[in-house]
Amino acid sequence: MAAAAPFGSSSPCHFVSPSDQSGLLSQQTSSTPDARRFNQGAAASLEPYLDSTLLANGQINLISLDAITERLGSRWPMRRELVYDYTERMLEQHIGDAGHFVRVSETDFLVVLPGVQKFAAQARCLRYLREVLTYFLGRALPADLTVREVTRITQDGLEAVLLDPAQVQAAAERETAKEIEREGPTGRVDRWTPFVASDGRTVRVSCRLEPVYELKHYSQIGHRLARHVLRMNTEDPLTPAELQNLSRTDIEKIDLATIARGLDRLRAEAGGQRDLSLIIPVSYITLSHLHGRASLAELFEEAKAFVRTGVICEVCDIEGVPQAALMTATSLIRPYCMFASGGLSAAPDHGVGNLRDARLRAVSFEAPEAIVSDAEFFGWAKRSIRAAKQVARSVMIYRIASLRHAGIAGLLGASHAGLRTAPLD
Repeated sequence: MAAAAPFGSSSPCHFVSPSDQSGLLSQQTSSTPDARRFNQGAAASLEPYLDSTLLANGQINLISLDAITERLGSRWPMRRELVYDYTERMLEQHIGDAGHFVRVSETDFLVVLPGVQKFAAQARCLRYLREVLTYFLGRALPADLTVREVTRITQDGLEAVLLDPAQVQAAAERETAKEIEREGPTGRVDRWTPFVASDGRTVRVSCRLEPVYELKHYSQIGHRLARHVLRMNTEDPLTPAELQNLSRTDIEKIDLATIARGLDRLRAEAGGQRDLSLIIPVSYITLSHLHGRASLAELFEEAKAFVRTGVICEVCDIEGVPQAALMTATSLIRPYCMFASGGLSAAPDHGVGNLRDARLRAVSFEAPEAIVSDAEFFGWAKRSIRAAKQVARSVMIYRIASLRHAGIAGLLGASHAGLRTAPLD
């Protein structure tokens, strides 16, 4: 049996049960030399996927650590548990509740991504493997990116064919472009919201357009997309703590739904007029993943049709992110926007060390709703702007209650301000 893959090795890799010693030996001496033995218990963990449609859909794949075992040589037995531990923690972080993974042999992890299209799933597996190789070997050579598409699972083993990384990447990009073209803007909104979050509650994303002003000349430069994530049963917004506990997949859906809904609103309200610019907030978590970044790039390109100068990407959830990782993420989105700013979850204090040399053009944060009086706002803004200036020259303060407070912020050194508006949906 040799199930054909769209591209890959013509000789499948065979995995057999540990108890199937004769099968293993005959595989190794036949025309299919790449035969491997299952871990004890691995076959049982794959029973739910026997004859699964996920196989035909290309959503079950293997990532292989062969390059690490080859480089380590005699040191592999001593380092093996360390490699397993890092790989499992990395996969758990990336996949979470959106899929499943299990180590099926000494050097192979099986990854199941049921909610992801075929080539996108394979591209993710390549990225996961690249991250492991880079951590342990310092770099990931193309020849070391050993990812296989599983084509058959039985009670006794499985078969998988080797994939070509370059072809997978190109196919994933075409797949994403076709999906966005097929769905259209309204379809994207319906697809991403409402949805059942990882904690079991059903939520929806509400988006509004908040006007943004340049404070030196007190002129409006455009709008910022501002979101609310609401419980469906009560319409109450999720708290910051609840938002932080959402999975990576949930956060990606919220980001994409916010942009898609915001663009629909711009399309309906523009009346042929174009703003100077549009500020789009996205999570660092979404931006740092291939699938999320590809979807963001498409939406950013669409957003350019609504502005005269360009789009600004506001990268949020950046507190505590390693400086190098943040710089990499912002550099990857830069081709699709004028520049990237840093969105803080609260007004900064002295704990912004990871951002000081991150080369951010601007930092932004929201004004607290509880601040009402001019004197209270003055004190808060003075402290916050002074701390923010340690990170970037431009300081943007959103959800300010009035033009008067925006003027105070401008006198204290803020460059831009966004006025608070009521939710529209």
